Amino acid sequence: MSNKALRITAIAAVAVLGLGLAACSSDDDSSSTTTEAGGGGGSKLVICSDIPYAPMEMEATDTKTPSGYTGFDIDLVQAIATGADKTLEVKVTPFDGIFAAMDAGTCDAVVSSVSITDERKQNMDFSEPYFDAEQSVMVTKANAEKYKTLADLTGQEIGVQSGTTGEEYVNSHKPSGSTVKALPGASDLFAALQSGTIAAVVQDYPINAYRTTQDKNFVITEKIPTEEQYGMAVKKGNTETLDLLNKGLSTAKSDGTYDKLYEKYFGEKPPTS
Repeated sequence: MSNKALRITAIAAVAVLGLGLAACSSDDDSSSTTTEAGGGGGSKLVICSDIPYAPMEMEATDTKTPSGYTGFDIDLVQAIATGADKTLEVKVTPFDGIFAAMDAGTCDAVVSSVSITDERKQNMDFSEPYFDAEQSVMVTKANAEKYKTLADLTGQEIGVQSGTTGEEYVNSHKPSGSTVKALPGASDLFAALQSGTIAAVVQDYPINAYRTTQDKNFVITEKIPTEEQYGMAVKKGNTETLDLLNKGLSTAKSDGTYDKLYEKYFGEKPPTS
């Protein structure tokens, strides 16, 4: 996720149509989301998110959680919604169709560990960056000495999440003889690594790092600086929702909410604090 590239597949389009949504045509110059979502001026802030992607997006175990979901991203956008006197609604959406869903009016914004890239900025607008992300190589503890870096994975199968910048990075930097196996979600990657179907998982550092705290059989052997940053995405021209998000992010950082959430999920203060 994690860092996820824009890819509107035919399957995703069918899925959106199956929900009874109108497809977004290539010449659609609308400056706001359609009425299916709450819109910047409504009583709701509706987001699309690919869940689970711990610790950024997860189902809540506490039944008192307003939206039913939690995680760093979700708690942050919940604070933004609360500050704007809006109800947060989360629509769980697979990442490979998440931007198509936003364009079709399913949600006001995509909040799902989305890396800001020049390619994406041609098709959507982004909030101010709110999280610095890097890629990482995770392997089983038994292979930690064997696969210390991405370059060590010569001839091996490397797992990535489909549609992500991690997939793009590995395709551009994979060692000779290795192959890339793209899977739908993080849980699929962890299962494949555990079973030995793949030799390593390359994806966003915070996602891999959190997994190592939950499963001691996994270790991170390389952290790959990429200068990637996460942003909250809105449909091109949807300035009302974009302004709401940026104002909320600014408030969360100034009133201490952001720092508290960062420490809660990552055990340390943000690097810029």
